[in-house]
Amino acid sequence: PTAYNVILRLSSEERYRVLAYLTLENLADVLDRFPEDILYEIVVIKGIDEFSKIIDSIPLDKAADILIKLPPRYRSETLAVLSKEKEHEIMKLLRYPPESAGGIMTPQIPIFNDSMTVGEAIEIYLTRSRLGFYDRHYYIYAINSNGKLIGYIDVKSFLSRPRNIKIGECVTKPKIIITVDKDREDAAKLFLEYDLLELPVIDHDGKLLGAITIDDILDVLVSEYSEDLLKYGGIIEALKGSYITSNPLKLALRRIPMIIYLYLMNSITGSIIATFTNVIERYALLAAFLPMLADNSGNIGAQSSSLIIRSLALGEVRISRRDILRVLLKEFTTTAVMLSILIPIAFGIAFAISFPLIGLQGGVRIGLIVSTALLVSCYVSDITGALLPIILAKMRLDPAVASAPLVTTVGDIATASTYFFIALFLLGLT
Repeated sequence: PTAYNVILRLSSEERYRVLAYLTLENLADVLDRFPEDILYEIVVIKGIDEFSKIIDSIPLDKAADILIKLPPRYRSETLAVLSKEKEHEIMKLLRYPPESAGGIMTPQIPIFNDSMTVGEAIEIYLTRSRLGFYDRHYYIYAINSNGKLIGYIDVKSFLSRPRNIKIGECVTKPKIIITVDKDREDAAKLFLEYDLLELPVIDHDGKLLGAITIDDILDVLVSEYSEDLLKYGGIIEALKGSYITSNPLKLALRRIPMIIYLYLMNSITGSIIATFTNVIERYALLAAFLPMLADNSGNIGAQSSSLIIRSLALGEVRISRRDILRVLLKEFTTTAVMLSILIPIAFGIAFAISFPLIGLQGGVRIGLIVSTALLVSCYVSDITGALLPIILAKMRLDPAVASAPLVTTVGDIATASTYFFIALFLLGLT
């Protein structure tokens, strides 16, 4: 395991002993990945002077990512030790929200005026590269006298161009750019859709501010996937740091809101079942099939919800009337195919269990009740699971909040309602 993984798994007392003897140079590359509480411990144990030396040696975007996690006092003390130029550059990055394109971009990229010759630019580029001025990069960028992005060229092509031509003559006009205030998820989608290595970031006047690199986006994808996975499991607030060392009280507080909400939702299911007590008393066998029906409808709803959340994330489904109709048609058809297999199985199970107890006619009736309830409840759950993420996305909420427990609970309510109403009708009970 790496030093990062080891430290993440240690208790606070163990970390104190390890960090007291560990130099921060060993953690420089991964310091931005630590959660707030561990970064706080590192600053306290190693001191501002040693901590600020590491901040001064790492790329600006990583330095900003680290400092935003610190309490204001330690952030200010660290910035005060840095050079004025470094402090100014980091403060500019700290103005952008961490979830925005500006929050993950690096300004340390090679930018040259389009009127410079390739030879002049190469001389400056090589000097700055030797001094470690640039962060990881793949392209050279050209701007005009107003700082607006003109174009870009990959480093290999740039170094092989004739020295006497202007940079503006050999760059390609950028087709894909992003504004500084866009969400980092939008940037990730552009990387995935266009197979980008780097994405220039501009302000609303078209001025080049920096670039987002593929390694930044990999961190975003891991973070967003982890966050969505927790939300889909019913944990609304993201887990920070390692699960192993997380405080049980904090874990409980993150998990319990959805459980309480589901208690309230499930009370609706309970009240529906209580309304049909007379039906259960006369046909107690009906209760035996309710868990099977509820699980079926809940699972189908959770499956459709997962597929739509994925499609929304990848941009395959957009919030438009046309796409919503296509989703409904596809889900209706898919569920019909699934039910053509599930209904005969459900009928067979219900009949096989009922026949020895209540005879042929009763077994057929129970089979029909179970099959019909399965048909209705699965369609309700499937459509709910498909539409709920789209509705949330339309409301500019995270579609992942349409979690599996929520969709399953809606399926339970639909199942209980349809099951007992159909039983009343087919069994002739009043």
